[in-house]
Amino acid sequence: MLDFGQNSLIPSRAIAIDHAQGILGGLLEEGVGRFNHCSCFHSSEICSRIEGIGLDFNIQAGAEQFGSPGNDTLSGTEADDLIGGRVGDDDLLGNRGNDSLYGGQGLDILQGEAGNDYLSGDLDSDFLLGGEGADIFVLAPVPPLVFFGVDFILDFEPGADFIELAGGLTPESVFLESVALQPGTLDTLIWYTATDILLGVVSNVPAEQVIDRLIVSVLAATAAPTLATAVNLGPLTADLTVNGAIDDLNPQDIYRFDLTSASDLNLTLTGLGADADVVLVQDLNGNGAIEVTDFVDRSEEPGSLPESIAVSALPGGTYYVVVYQHQGNTLYTLNISALPNPESNPDIVVGQFDSQFGYGLVNGAGAIAAAVGLPVFGDVPDLGGDDWGRDLINAPEVWATGTTGIGVTVAVIDTGVDYTHPDLLSNIWINLGEIPGNGLDDDSNGFVDDVRGWDFVDRDNDPMDLNSHGTHVAGIIAAQRDGIGITGVAPNAQIMPIRVLDGEGFGKVSDAISAIQYAVQNGADVINLSLGGDGFLQAELDAIQWATQQGVVVVMAAGNESRSQPNFPARFASNVGLAVGSVTQTKALSSFSNQAGALVLDYVLAPGGDGGFSNAGDIYSTVPPAIAGVPYAAFAGTSMATPHVAGIATLIKQANPNLTASEIEQVIVGTASLSGLSLG
Repeated sequence: MLDFGQNSLIPSRAIAIDHAQGILGGLLEEGVGRFNHCSCFHSSEICSRIEGIGLDFNIQAGAEQFGSPGNDTLSGTEADDLIGGRVGDDDLLGNRGNDSLYGGQGLDILQGEAGNDYLSGDLDSDFLLGGEGADIFVLAPVPPLVFFGVDFILDFEPGADFIELAGGLTPESVFLESVALQPGTLDTLIWYTATDILLGVVSNVPAEQVIDRLIVSVLAATAAPTLATAVNLGPLTADLTVNGAIDDLNPQDIYRFDLTSASDLNLTLTGLGADADVVLVQDLNGNGAIEVTDFVDRSEEPGSLPESIAVSALPGGTYYVVVYQHQGNTLYTLNISALPNPESNPDIVVGQFDSQFGYGLVNGAGAIAAAVGLPVFGDVPDLGGDDWGRDLINAPEVWATGTTGIGVTVAVIDTGVDYTHPDLLSNIWINLGEIPGNGLDDDSNGFVDDVRGWDFVDRDNDPMDLNSHGTHVAGIIAAQRDGIGITGVAPNAQIMPIRVLDGEGFGKVSDAISAIQYAVQNGADVINLSLGGDGFLQAELDAIQWATQQGVVVVMAAGNESRSQPNFPARFASNVGLAVGSVTQTKALSSFSNQAGALVLDYVLAPGGDGGFSNAGDIYSTVPPAIAGVPYAAFAGTSMATPHVAGIATLIKQANPNLTASEIEQVIVGTASLSGLSLG
């Protein structure tokens, strides 16, 4: 599943509290932790779902059951059950026994009922009711900037229940606030301090009764373990299989291995009888401790599902594997294999790479000058105001030389684009091989009447933006320089609108792959991917590699989860394309931005805003007036940073059309700078 988690739609405190208040007002009786009636925020669907929960599907006692990609209703029995919703809006009922409930992606309702239950809403906004017993409710960082991914804990018992902080959260990284969301109640809001994002609401319980009930997941509880005692597996020259066990007395095992050359690594953890997870680590600073900035990749599947990690073109060096207990005791089988990758990127210069900032902040003027073999361009006056992002990457200096993106087409693969927006109208790509409205595929490209792009969500020729995200991205790339609104990085480039994300910002990887193919086959020079997800998919990598081989530069958002490494597809930049993180107006790494990570890859930084309370520090760009009521808005996110880099690639393409995609990538990386950067 893809989403535009890289979007800036981080609600302010006031908006977040307002939404939380609206939800509780509609779903809860005053002071009572149970569903009652619904507000318009989620419609009456939740009420009907809660009334019918557990009636559609029953699993066998003690079994594990995971739902389909659709909307599921799953119910346990009197034994200890493991129930997972996966994708979709799911209703999970534990019944009796000590049950583990995992919501997965979607708007889920989890009810533990009797027993000591473990409830993890996972992605999106979920509703958790523990029922009788000592229950554990899990909170983790909001996934890639879902607009409102707050979990509601509706029946917390301070003397019995706990809240587990997962995903790297600790009691020191969260802030608890008592707020009266409903008359006569005092509720607890749990904020992630680093990003000021609301993580959870504990209904009808004040903060002072919650603060002492916070616990930390096992990995965090065993923070900074030494690597000195790691079992040394030696050089990885063949498949290695290790059998082991973790339990309460030995919650983690650490293994060391060496790669003699760049390789494609595959790691699996199988044979699990309880929930164990795995992390691949490289000790970058050599201090012998496991730190989040050392994480190359991790796998955290729920329950006893197998774990897996796949990394393409992992550079040679020493690595560690940490197998750790999440819940319960279990045996395990660890398998590690690696195949040399002769196609790994030979242009990456490891010595200039920083695990937090990658190669640093892009420099448009420096990149275009390098691309045409000229000295650095002279300074020109900044645009100022809402165009600060273009100033920060020195775009005006490039325009002064006459390079504005003329003749270059950028495919925006996103939520669509408002092709009627006055700042974009004259810069929308037109398929001259099609005769509009005749119902024929005139150019025989397989798409009927695709005059201005294609909609892979609704399977039609209207890629109109029903969200705002794609239009915002398009404006950063190519809004006209007309003295109105904003000016894009390449104000005379053409935008090819391709819709793969729905009105909520979600879509299918298969559609993104089809969109990449469409863009290349129809003449795009640059592809902007301000979207992403967690999973490695070979077909997606193959599509991006193919696009690059055809001369198309692919630019990908790193993601907004404050992680130590990018999401996919940005993580493919170890092999192909460019990954983009976000900086603020003061060159500080945006607090939400995923960092470059231990794996060396073509990662650069560009203006993405700070995501704070004021719009002044965010990125101002075009949005559909029909949706927003205004033609411009300020967002923040790596989704906003990415089109700045796509715009630079566009300017290079005009300045020197003889460069290959890989050469353009290396010009951008080679002229980026770590100077003046800091952590947000």
